[in-house]
Formats: sequence, C-alpha cells, structure tokens
Amino acid sequence: MLKLSNVTIAYNDKIVLDSLDLTANKGEIIGVAAPNGTGKTTMFNVMANFVKPDSGHVFFDGKYTYRNEKEELHIHRMLATFPEQKDLFEELSGVAHMKLYANMWKGSTKHIRPIIDRLHMGHYVKRKVRTYSLGMRQRLCFAMMMAADTPIMLMDEVMNGLDVENVALISECLMEMKQDKLIFVASHLLSNLDLYADRVLFLKDGKFVHERKFTGENETFLKLEVSPEQYESISSELSLPDGHMFIANYLLCIPLLGMSESEQTKWMAQMLKYNKEMTVGPLGTVEYYEKYYAKTV
Repeated sequence: MLKLSNVTIAYNDKIVLDSLDLTANKGEIIGVAAPNGTGKTTMFNVMANFVKPDSGHVFFDGKYTYRNEKEELHIHRMLATFPEQKDLFEELSGVAHMKLYANMWKGSTKHIRPIIDRLHMGHYVKRKVRTYSLGMRQRLCFAMMMAADTPIMLMDEVMNGLDVENVALISECLMEMKQDKLIFVASHLLSNLDLYADRVLFLKDGKFVHERKFTGENETFLKLEVSPEQYESISSELSLPDGHMFIANYLLCIPLLGMSESEQTKWMAQMLKYNKEMTVGPLGTVEYYEKYYAKTV
C-alpha cells in the first residue's frame, strides 16, 4: 500500500533521511521509535507530501506518487495526518472539528455519533475547545482521525497528554481500526507500542537500524541487571555466547536460541551469583531503544 524508495533529505548539509526504503501494507500498525530530532516527523512529512525529498519517491498502491496534481489529490483522499493541538479552533466545538474531518475525507458525518460514544466524549464534545484540558484535546485529535477514516493514517505522538485509562482506550481503538488500514504511530510510550504494533522501526542517522517484529518468532533472551563492573567480571570469567548484549550499561541479555534445556539451566545458575532476579523473553521496544539511543538521549 505504501512504499518509500531511496528517500533522501538533508537540511544544511545534515542528512536526516538517508536512502530510506520501506514497504508497508494494509492491516499493519507500524511503530516508529527514535529520539526527537532524528527524522521521525520528517519521514511522516515526506509521506504526506508536506516536505519534498531531495531524492527518492513515495508510492501508494504501487502506482501513485506525488508527480502531478491529479495524483496528489488521489493520495490525499487516502491519507490523513494527526492534527496538532495548536491547530484546533478554540471557539469551535469538538463535534464541529470531527464533522470538518468527516466531510473533508468521507463526505458524510453519519459515523460521528459512534465515534463519540466509543471515545466516551459525549459529556464534553459539544463544548468549545477552549474549555478542554490537554487530555480532552488529544482525544479530540484522535477522534478527528477516526472521523476522517482514511486507509492510511500517520499519527505522531498520539498518546501525548493522555492518562493511563485513555492510553488503553486509544490502544484498543487502534487495534480495531487496523483491519482495513495502514497506521503509522510515533510515540514516546515505548512499552505501549509492544501491545498494539505489528512491528516497530528504529530510526538513527537517517536509516532504519532495527526492525522489531511481533510475530512470536523473536529470539528469547535471559535478561538480568548488572553493573558495568559485574559485566567486566562475567566477561573475563565466562565465555559469553555470540549475540549477547550489554544494553545501556545495565542490562545483560544472553541469547538462549539453540541452547539445550540443560545449557539454559546452566547459564541461569551461573548468573544467580550476580543477580537473583532474572527474566526470560524477547527484547521489547524499550530495551531496543536503550540499546540504540542510550548514549544520545
């Protein structure tokens, strides 16, 4: 449904996106994880044609790209971007904002009422936006995306300002919506991405340095917290397996793939002297984030 092909963009001789390639399809929620200022928003802006790349193209449905006005119009009927709170109209009601997005993309407002009910907005949606809290404004921005109901959605910091209850609600809605959509989500709530994303992309130095897939086939690790001094001691005393990681100077991850049950038990026993609290499982988005960005955050 969407393909980035050799997309490059630079500002003041600083390469932000470097020959970036990506293929994404309907039915996916794709998380994007990276510190601020590393290209997430620029990538979304290129997808939405808000910024022209220096080279490369964005393709939709294998044939449409931003090469003329007719194709641009066709693409913009397919794609919506998450509105920023500063762009909301203070004197308009929430329902007026939703109707605006519904009419722009769907040409109908018949589906507005179910969205209001699903997001529990009935008690305030008819009030002017100037009376809204930060969380209410953010929920309205998400409601506007649901009202647009486009096949492709770009959501930058969708969970900003939401409490735990509303983060869970929006996460549930995202999973319900993805069946016939392609949704990109950039979020600072990294552990939350593990709950609803099909894969998470890690962007660094203009390239994807890792893709975390949630397929049930991820490598399993023995994980324990140790100090840098303990890690040095372990490294000198034991021959750590290939593929082990010491993340952010605190988390030792020992890959268990290919080990027999007795070998796994042996490693667990050896690690008990360093930390009795250990976990076994795949690395999550938070752990990969710390691996790639701990020194830059």
